Amino acid sequence: IPTDHMILMAGFTAGNEKGELVVLGRNGSDYSAAVLAACLRADCCEIWTDVDGVYTCDPRQVPDARLLKSMSYQEAMELSYFGAKVLHPRTITPIAQFQIPCLIKNTGNPQAPGTLIGASSDDDNLPVKGISNLNNMAMFSVSGPGMKGMIGMAARVFAAMSRAGISVVLITQSSSEYSISFCVPQSDCARARRAMQDEFYLELKEGLLEPLAV
Repeated sequence: IPTDHMILMAGFTAGNEKGELVVLGRNGSDYSAAVLAACLRADCCEIWTDVDGVYTCDPRQVPDARLLKSMSYQEAMELSYFGAKVLHPRTITPIAQFQIPCLIKNTGNPQAPGTLIGASSDDDNLPVKGISNLNNMAMFSVSGPGMKGMIGMAARVFAAMSRAGISVVLITQSSSEYSISFCVPQSDCARARRAMQDEFYLELKEGLLEPLAV
């Protein structure tokens, strides 16, 4: 591309394998910019949005939330996956793969420094980089005397959810191995319950597991 040319490209749309026009969904324009930056091996990818950058937590819920000067690709990926709306997790993937810095800026406040996402962070001295939350989630707890020493319990949970086409957002196990808890979207709660009851039918019937807690 000649250096004296400015190329404008529409985002949010793409083509599928059939040559049909499709939309990329939420944050599709940001994803378009990230992919284009990766294809061009750009020096920097700038995302202009309606906020000053990435905050330590949602400023709408926490008035004294602080703007982060910088953060790593991994930190941005984790925060966006667990509820931060500034960037979609898939936007991080292409720029992280080619180590392209990404600057988040506010169109309504261009003087604000924004947040720079890169391989490292200048805010590494913070004990906690940020806090995010997910709404409308359902937590399942599987517990019982039969859990102790039972091998492959988490694998069975993941397999049951996979067969039901449900994504597990997070999973945790107690140190005593007495229980496992995991979260799924609230909209998948009924299907997840049926899948768990089918997977652990014998254990529930024999009293090795307590009734599912949701």
